[in-house]
Amino acid sequence: MKALREQAHELVEVARAAGADDVICEVIESGVHQVRFSNSEIDAVNCWNESHAVLFVALGKRTLVSDLRDLSRGRQMAKELVSNAAKAPEIKGYGGIGAGKFKYSTKKADKKIAQLREPSKFVLDAISGAESAGANNVGGTMCVRHRRTGVASSGGAFATDELASMDLSVRAFSQPEASGHSVCCASKLVDMKARETGVRAGDLSVKAKNPVLGEEGRFDIVVEPLFIGSLMHYTQNMLSAMWVDIGRSMYAKRLGKPVASKAVTLVDDPTMDSISRRAFDHEGVPTKRNVLIKNGTLKTYMHNTSTAKRFKARSTSNAGPLIPTLFTLMGQPVAFHPVVEKGDWSSDEIVSDTKNGLYLNNTWYTRFQSYAAGDFSTIPRDAILRIKDGEIVGAVKNIRISDNMMNFWKSVDALSKSTEEVYWWDEASPPSTLPLLRASSMNVTRSS
Repeated sequence: MKALREQAHELVEVARAAGADDVICEVIESGVHQVRFSNSEIDAVNCWNESHAVLFVALGKRTLVSDLRDLSRGRQMAKELVSNAAKAPEIKGYGGIGAGKFKYSTKKADKKIAQLREPSKFVLDAISGAESAGANNVGGTMCVRHRRTGVASSGGAFATDELASMDLSVRAFSQPEASGHSVCCASKLVDMKARETGVRAGDLSVKAKNPVLGEEGRFDIVVEPLFIGSLMHYTQNMLSAMWVDIGRSMYAKRLGKPVASKAVTLVDDPTMDSISRRAFDHEGVPTKRNVLIKNGTLKTYMHNTSTAKRFKARSTSNAGPLIPTLFTLMGQPVAFHPVVEKGDWSSDEIVSDTKNGLYLNNTWYTRFQSYAAGDFSTIPRDAILRIKDGEIVGAVKNIRISDNMMNFWKSVDALSKSTEEVYWWDEASPPSTLPLLRASSMNVTRSS
């Protein structure tokens, strides 16, 4: 892997010689082995391998970034990028890149995952598990990923990182309107519990049989980690200093103030073993564990170097991808691995303590009427189970949670003592480690 950081360093030096003040280069080699399945059968197997470099340059406050797909032309393209950056408009908020003498973690990837060539066995185990629990139609995806990265910068970054991971998503049906969804994320092969994941999805699909139209009103909602993962996608974005700066965050002007119940502590920890573990952010600054919300109180926003200067704070090593994505701006501070710290309830205790509620497996189509206020709605999917007097008494359908995101987090009154890493598509993203939790008296309407 040392060759990757040397290649990154070479492109940094070329850009600096061409006149750039600040330069960051990431050279990335990645491979994905995907297995798709539907109707309880494998129907597609795909493999993708990529090798490319992301090069960022700044001349004063004029910045430009490029994704270099032909590395044989890297030196020439680095010079051209600097030349073009000189013609770019100034970015008022640009404040430089991370600089210092950095020390990096040296965790290694699981070779058993990196060398895995036939993941279909895990898919067959998941299908078998779901059917054994009562499902008759099983679908989903499994991805085996291997990423190696070298980074260098004019600020002193010079490091490599490697991660191998697996993520399995299983959706099982027992009836056309009765489904359950379960996922498994593993950065070690021994932690891939494919059959158990299938059994879980199948069991939920059976519990979701014969759903009736859901009632409107206020209910306590008991939500699985997969459901919370979807809400975390938006919560972590609003904890980004960049979102605060552009007026798209309910957390603006709330540092040091209560923003969740005292039961909630939210951290970002890219150093822990997970499928999104990483040694450095996209400026090449070593990652670290950051406490964002502690016992309900907002402690910090997530920062890169530029936002830290604007907010008179310190970088939290959360600089995001330098190439803009569907959900992020260039370099936007992002959470790499959000964690809601566990509570002291068992999952069964939370259900048995709920008098009038809903048990929610998953959700999608989360939309905001106002990011600044936090007003949102989301449509629960897969198993939606009715709880009365501490017991699950049936399944419902066609409901929507229409409430306020700040209120959701302030209404949390129980968290499980077990947590689960979840990741699904772009919905439950980034990968997060989360408990099952209960939020009291949430507003439920109908979705159709």
